[in-house]
Amino acid sequence: MTRSKKYTLVFLLFIVSVFLYKYSPYRFEFIGYYHKIWAHRVDSKEKLKAALLFYDGVELDLVFKANENVLDVNHPPTKSINLSFENYLSEIENEPYLWLDIKNLTLENSEIILLKLISVLKKHNYSFKKILIETRYPEALPIFTKKGFITSYYLPFGLHTKTASGLKIEINKIKSVLKNQPEIGISSSYKDYSIMKKHFPDKNKYLWMISSITERGFTKTRSILKDEKVKVVLVHYKAPSGNR
Repeated sequence: MTRSKKYTLVFLLFIVSVFLYKYSPYRFEFIGYYHKIWAHRVDSKEKLKAALLFYDGVELDLVFKANENVLDVNHPPTKSINLSFENYLSEIENEPYLWLDIKNLTLENSEIILLKLISVLKKHNYSFKKILIETRYPEALPIFTKKGFITSYYLPFGLHTKTASGLKIEINKIKSVLKNQPEIGISSSYKDYSIMKKHFPDKNKYLWMISSITERGFTKTRSILKDEKVKVVLVHYKAPSGNR
C-alpha cells in the first residue's frame, strides 16, 4: 500500500469514527453508567426509533390539547406535527422508560390528563412503573404518584445563579413541597446538582446534561453518575433524522 493510500485510509477511518461517536451514546465519560443515560427531547417517531437502538429510556415533551382530548408530542414554541402520544407509543415494541415532560400539567387539569394518560397506556399494556411524570407544578403530582407513576418536581430554574438570600428562599419552598410529598423526586440541570446534593442528599434525582463534555467536564460528569441517588441523566442525542 502506498503512503498516499495509507493517509487516505486513515482519514476515512477518522471520518467514520467521528460519525459513529456523534450518533452513539457510548462515550468514555458514561462508561459503567449507560443504564442511567437516556436520550433528551425525542419528539418524533424517527428519532424514537433511532434512540431506542442505544438507550434504555427517552425523554419527550407533551402538551395536553383539552379541546381535542389529545396528548400532543411537542415542545412549544416548535410547531406541532400532530403526533399524538398514542401514535408515538405504537412505534414502541418493548417497554423503554419514558420521561414525560408535560408542559401544561397543572393542578387544574391534572385529573383529566391522568385519565387520558391511563387510557392510552392501558391500551398499549404499558407499565406505569416505566413512566416518569415531570412538572414545574408539584401540586399536580400526588394523583400520579398514587397510581404508581414515577414522579418528579421540576425545580425552579437556575438555582446556581441565585444570591445566598434568594437561594435560601427557594430551598425553603422546595423543602415545603418535599415535606408534603416525600415520595417524589427532583429534577433539574446538572448545573444545579451540587445544590441538590447538599440540600436534598436522599432524594432521587433526575438530571439533564445536554452541553458538551468540554463545558461540563469529565470529572464532574463522572462524579454525578457515581451518585446512587442520581437515577437518570438526559443527554443530547442527534439522530440521523427526526430532530426537532
